[in-house]
Amino acid sequence: MLLVRLYQVEDKEVMVMDGMQGFMPEANAIRLLASRKSGVGADRVIVHAGPQGKQGFRAFSADGQETELTAEDCLLASRQQMDIEIRLTDSFVEKMRQADEERLAKAC
Repeated sequence: MLLVRLYQVEDKEVMVMDGMQGFMPEANAIRLLASRKSGVGADRVIVHAGPQGKQGFRAFSADGQETELTAEDCLLASRQQMDIEIRLTDSFVEKMRQADEERLAKAC
């Protein structure tokens, strides 16, 4: 099971997840996760990427495009209090992995 947190920031939903828990999502997985139809739903996803990543975090738009971290992202990532905690099932995490693997297969 993978834990993500969903925050309401003004009129947007921002999801924060820990990419250090054995799965670092890429564009297709983020698109699936952020989808309001087949995923959890979010306008933006921030992934804790550890010390190798830029400032330790990666930010994505709902369509899976990696974007620069904003000041608001940094403030949100540092929050201790969560708005909503969501537990992703292993089955859904596997769907996210498959979405990224499909993209890699098409690129080859």
